[in-house]
Amino acid sequence: MNSPSATRQNAAPARTAGAALYTVVAIGLIVAMAGLGAAYGVRNWLEASTGQQTSPELSASHIITIGAQRYVMPAELLTDPIQRRDGFAERMDLSLALPLGENGKLSEVAITIMPRGRMRASAALLDSVYLHQFASDQLSGVPGLVGKPLELDAGTNGETVWYDPLSANPFVAKCMTPVTMTTGDRTCLRVLTLSDRNTAVIAFEPAALDNWRSFDARIEEALTPLRK
Repeated sequence: MNSPSATRQNAAPARTAGAALYTVVAIGLIVAMAGLGAAYGVRNWLEASTGQQTSPELSASHIITIGAQRYVMPAELLTDPIQRRDGFAERMDLSLALPLGENGKLSEVAITIMPRGRMRASAALLDSVYLHQFASDQLSGVPGLVGKPLELDAGTNGETVWYDPLSANPFVAKCMTPVTMTTGDRTCLRVLTLSDRNTAVIAFEPAALDNWRSFDARIEEALTPLRK
């Protein structure tokens, strides 16, 4: 089965599509802002894990509440220095190195956590937005996923949506191909609802798509010890 189900063939109401389009734009802005400090944050985390000395402010931990969930966050994981404080927050930007690469190789991901309802999950966008922007071409290359380029006139030149066509709650991620691609570039986006009912916007490198079946579980495993 290489196409969305018959249910997905039904066009969503215009107002729903408009709201979802706003979500798509907002996702891009959030990940761009988070990505500015991602490499810095991961470098500090790796230094700490290997015993290298870090500055005192990066050795601290902060209790940050997003929605109804409290997180105990090591400062070195937070990519925005302004967020390195205790208390309630509307969002939290962090970077992690997870075993999502080939043969379990560590791969850097940038994660923005925010209360539920602020962003629509990628699976929901498949129905309300992406389905109506698909070009006629179909790509392969990621086992188990279908790749559908988006129409050029949708302002999405070079973007492809990869999704699992067989699941009722499919894995969905949107990837773009920049003019100059460097290994490790986080050019794919996925939005998912976490088990703590917050929402995570995740930017990751395309190679991690090969591990799409374990992707969400890896994110949850990394966040579980940070929850209080």
